[in-house]
Amino acid sequence: MFKRKEKQISDSQAISALPTTRKEVFFDLLAHRKMTLFSLSCFVFMFFIPLAVDLFYFGFLEAAAMANDKFEYLFSLVFYSMLIMLPCMIIGFLGLAGGFYAVKKLVWQESTTFSIDFFFGIKENWKHAIVNGAIFGLTLFGLIVGGSYLLIYSPTSPVWCGIGVGALIVFFITLGIVNALTFTQDVYYSNGYGVTVKNAFCFLGLLNWKVLLTFLLTTGVVVGLGCINYLTLAIGLVLFAITNSVVIVLYTLMSHEMFDKYINKEYYPDMVGKGLYKVNKEA
Repeated sequence: MFKRKEKQISDSQAISALPTTRKEVFFDLLAHRKMTLFSLSCFVFMFFIPLAVDLFYFGFLEAAAMANDKFEYLFSLVFYSMLIMLPCMIIGFLGLAGGFYAVKKLVWQESTTFSIDFFFGIKENWKHAIVNGAIFGLTLFGLIVGGSYLLIYSPTSPVWCGIGVGALIVFFITLGIVNALTFTQDVYYSNGYGVTVKNAFCFLGLLNWKVLLTFLLTTGVVVGLGCINYLTLAIGLVLFAITNSVVIVLYTLMSHEMFDKYINKEYYPDMVGKGLYKVNKEA
């Protein structure tokens, strides 16, 4: 006679373990869908491989120029690296379109074949993704190239250079967050790009410190590591390759909570709390 070794779980215990808040959904995904999230991160990162090759190649050239005391070539190398980065960033953002769509289904607790959902998300939102990638790329271009140019002249005008670099950083952070909030809307609502961006700026003010902290600890860290040296660039890219789906989950859950509060409650009551057990229970 053989007995089952594992502990039996009653229906009431199983039900009580289901997520009832966005926070519980986040930790539930981390606990039970680790491999799915990792696989999705790899799918997204595949679209950023051209960008990684560009950064590594020019990072090697910049390191070689510094080792040989040829500092006069550094600005040109940075400029051309960021110029080539622009189309590479657009390709990468196509992957983000697929990632945000697949994550939407995950947080809604829907059955999903993430590889199919990933490419369906690209098919549905590729136009907005291209615009988002171009805007984010140009913003990053301005931050890196403009910041490098200003730092060259910082000894002569330190105050004005500091103000200029600070303004570029604020501009980059603002548009970077807006970009993420447009993706969470694209996979949820059917709006034109202008309306989506307008809403994203409104949501930016509503989410305030939460979305700012998320951006600084994720995208901000990766960009910061990429600006230090060749080794930290590699570390930043590895972190992005492994964890980008988790970051997408964070943006998605924050946005869905906000959608429920300010939009769905009035216009789409059947969508309020979608993916949470207490909503299914009421239904």
